Amino acid sequence: MQQLFGDKVQDYYVRRLRANAAERKARLDKIQTPEQFKAYQQELKEKIRQSFQLPTEKTPLSPRITGTLQRDGFRVENVIYHSRPRLPVTANLYIPEGAANAPAVLFLAGHSVNGKASDTYQRAILNLVANGFVVLAPDPSGQGERAQLVDVPHAEEFAYRPTFEHNMINKQMLLVGEFYTSWCVWDAVRSYDYLESRPEVDPKRICITGNSGGGNMSAFMSAVDDRAFAIAPSCYVTTWLHNVENEEPACAEQEPQFFIGHGCEMGDLLLANAPRPLLLLGQKNDFFDVRGTAETYEEVKRFYEMLGEGDKIKLFVGPTNHGYHRENRDAMYDFFTSQLGLGTPKVEKDDVELFTDAELQVTPTGQTAHLDGELITIDFARNLADDYRATRPELTKAELQDKVREMLRLDEKDIPVPFHRNLKYRMQGCRLFSRFGIETEENMLAILHHMPEVSSWRNYLHFPREFEHSTLYIPHVDSVDEMLEIDFKDCGELFGLDVRGVGELMPLSCNYNSGHAQPYWLHSFRQDSLYSCFDNVNREFFSSYCCDYDYSAIGLMLNEPYLGGRVRDILSTVKLMKHNGHGKIDIVAKGQGTIPAIFAALLSDDIKDVTLIQAPESFDSMLRTRITYVPQSVMPWGVLKFTDMPELIEAVGAKVIK
Repeated sequence: MQQLFGDKVQDYYVRRLRANAAERKARLDKIQTPEQFKAYQQELKEKIRQSFQLPTEKTPLSPRITGTLQRDGFRVENVIYHSRPRLPVTANLYIPEGAANAPAVLFLAGHSVNGKASDTYQRAILNLVANGFVVLAPDPSGQGERAQLVDVPHAEEFAYRPTFEHNMINKQMLLVGEFYTSWCVWDAVRSYDYLESRPEVDPKRICITGNSGGGNMSAFMSAVDDRAFAIAPSCYVTTWLHNVENEEPACAEQEPQFFIGHGCEMGDLLLANAPRPLLLLGQKNDFFDVRGTAETYEEVKRFYEMLGEGDKIKLFVGPTNHGYHRENRDAMYDFFTSQLGLGTPKVEKDDVELFTDAELQVTPTGQTAHLDGELITIDFARNLADDYRATRPELTKAELQDKVREMLRLDEKDIPVPFHRNLKYRMQGCRLFSRFGIETEENMLAILHHMPEVSSWRNYLHFPREFEHSTLYIPHVDSVDEMLEIDFKDCGELFGLDVRGVGELMPLSCNYNSGHAQPYWLHSFRQDSLYSCFDNVNREFFSSYCCDYDYSAIGLMLNEPYLGGRVRDILSTVKLMKHNGHGKIDIVAKGQGTIPAIFAALLSDDIKDVTLIQAPESFDSMLRTRITYVPQSVMPWGVLKFTDMPELIEAVGAKVIK
């Protein structure tokens, strides 16, 4: 594989986010009065509502206490409540002795395997308790007692690894139009509800903090909920632009869908309910770029000052690496106590006695997945899929086309005949391939290869014209490598198209070829697997935290699906071929390439016969499989609401080869 344009996708998204940042800055610069800012806030609230898509109705929490731990000066209640019917949340509630109408903190854990029981987080919690705060520490979804991949064969590299587990669940939930982000945020909202309901707590003096994944949930709570007195997100807030520029993927629940597409940035999470007390915490050597933390602080501070509340926002940057280290915890104690008028906080003790995981365990086995009658998050997505399959109407081809256009944010009628570049030929396997760069949209290419007959050394220096019959191959990973291995018959002139993100356009960014440890499943392909066809390809491309995942996530935040871009690449190329006199155009596709190929075939009248090699059985099967190896980039958002792969295959009359 020759990644000759391996920087193209990265550059494309950097440009897109820089343009968004410039447009947003110009708009913010025009806000000069409190009235103008409040109008901006109202618009933000609607954009946040559309992006997070939280439930509009709260169901009973049905809380119960499963155990109590008594310590000198406080007690801990091990509690369980429900954020949705049959979806339990496990948590520890720390209550100072004699607490009445007390200040409180919702402490949101970062990506610790043991969630609420993390030693670092316990230290922060115990010092807050020593300063008179009631503290609720829930387990996030996929962590602690809420692991999703419990008792799953061959799940060693996923189970009890929060980010891997989160990304697996997220891509499956996308198929039914759900976002894991929203489910995690709703858990936090309902945890706040439980804390607020406790008789020991003053509901007007509840603060929120957390680090990393908990920092991101704190920032999201700042956006979606106006009740908190003060918020202190640690080691998350920067800018999404910095994340993209720095090739820094984030976990699936840290990237709200559509939000950048609404013209927003991280700072808007904090502006939505300004000017309540806000402390931004960062670290000098954090992968969440502290330059972005400082930029967001200055941006948000301007509006606090405009509202006459400049003393309510602070920034603290710790001297070390990513984590809720002592310096940041001290800054958080100082901020909460000062904003609440509680005086100087007690100093955190180095020799504080921590609880064991077993002591803080809420459920009998340590996992909610083992509780009779209860569900885990992914169960809800599968139940939704059942409902959609039972109720979705049979669509005509025209109706199906309209649904796909909406899903992909793409209308083939608006795609012009693209400009193309005549690139240098490529030698591979004793074959000479002519190459063409198809400019499918601004700053984006697809690379088209013409594969001559074995005996031919013909090299086109212009776009090939007026072929009676052509076949366009859409690869799984790389068109040239795969065309040399496939026995094409009666295909006419053969072309292979590397769409964005594969082949010559496979990104070199986001830890690609980094030498990181490979996930278990990448070492254990079955020979009949959809993913057994690229032994000589760096397999990190298909891992849970790779470039392919990252650009898919960015596309979702932009409301411009990465998959839609790949379909556009195919449709643009087909238009160019027709414009140059190609008669009958067929498509052959393999593996993950079958998904953009079938959508392109559905939308284009110029594509005739379709052959799919090793296509996924169905989108529904991807959702039912506890661990699916299909990448998020080809998981169409909401597809199971209206169709599935067998119906698409029937609609285009595709031939399927296993």
